[in-house]
Amino acid sequence: MDLVLSTERGIEWLLEEELKGAGHKTAPFPFLGRVRVADLTERQILKILYTNPLYHKAYILFEEVKLEKHRRDLDTVYWAARNSPIIDLLSPSLSFGVKCNRKGHHPYQSQEIASYIGAGIIDGCRTKRGFRPKVNLKDPDLLVAADAFEKLYMGVELVGLEGMHHRGWRIYNHPAALKSTLANALIRLSGYGDGMCLWDPMCGSGTIPIEAAHRQIGLAPAFFRKKDFLFLRSHILSRELWSEITHQTDEEINWHKGCCIFGSDRSEKHIKGALINAESALVERKIRFYTCSLSEFPDVQSIDTIVCNPPYGIRMGNPKSALKSLKELFITFAESKAQVLVMIHPRAEQVQAVAETTGSHLDKLIKAYNGNVEAFIMRFVKT
Repeated sequence: MDLVLSTERGIEWLLEEELKGAGHKTAPFPFLGRVRVADLTERQILKILYTNPLYHKAYILFEEVKLEKHRRDLDTVYWAARNSPIIDLLSPSLSFGVKCNRKGHHPYQSQEIASYIGAGIIDGCRTKRGFRPKVNLKDPDLLVAADAFEKLYMGVELVGLEGMHHRGWRIYNHPAALKSTLANALIRLSGYGDGMCLWDPMCGSGTIPIEAAHRQIGLAPAFFRKKDFLFLRSHILSRELWSEITHQTDEEINWHKGCCIFGSDRSEKHIKGALINAESALVERKIRFYTCSLSEFPDVQSIDTIVCNPPYGIRMGNPKSALKSLKELFITFAESKAQVLVMIHPRAEQVQAVAETTGSHLDKLIKAYNGNVEAFIMRFVKT
């Protein structure tokens, strides 16, 4: 089976690296924010769903149909859906819905593609299975996922309508919280690992420290959502095998492992929220939080790597204040024993100019997106 995973645009290569590192074979896919994994067993798919920290959604690929970018493509889509093995996954008790993403110029809209897929599945069920399947677009039991570009890629969604960047532990919501998948990308690029100390000096609601703690103790990204996956409402994949994999993975969590992780923020409100989130995420004893400015942080000489999401966009507030915070950040980095600083920010040139004044060297620059905000992941090292 082939699996198509979605992630934040710009970090596909990191997701691909993680998958290849686990021994999987990837194949080209024409969408930003997508990675195709080829020739997977059911066990491998379930393991990826439970343990990979960088994906949002995933669908098993059933159909791949060439599009001519003509209105007649909609008939092609209809017949592909009508003859698809997806029909065999439905039953009179299961509802279904269709969600389509389209890239490029076509003489039809995404909604039209979804409508033709839906019509094909309904007519195919009537003809081959003898019943009309129920349609539920808001909360379907089975969700048909489609990506349209030069080809139509059609499959069955495994996660659901809410992506896996929602981990299920967040109680306190920061107005501009970093997605957990992006937090993991930053942590991975920092090189943080055993025997090291990580500090997020602008931690907000605690996403980066919490994700770092989960990585360290081996707590699966889907730990808090293991009962929520959409495939559990149908018979696409084995529930028994899923139970076995999640149980085995959870047995390997090292709850007693010591972690050196710090989070700080000027806002007492956000730190209180971060503490609530850390407790909900079962790592409140793995992280030390401080309400303080960068210069007031007491453990700066213990730090090996700094990972943060400085204010920008909705968090920007006063641009002068945000620039001042950037300068303080790089001064603190220069004075600390940390060798690596990783951040995400939309103004790469501004950040680089500030970094150069403190002797920090831009080691890696990656264009990425934080939702719809174009940004850059930057890794700095000391010269």
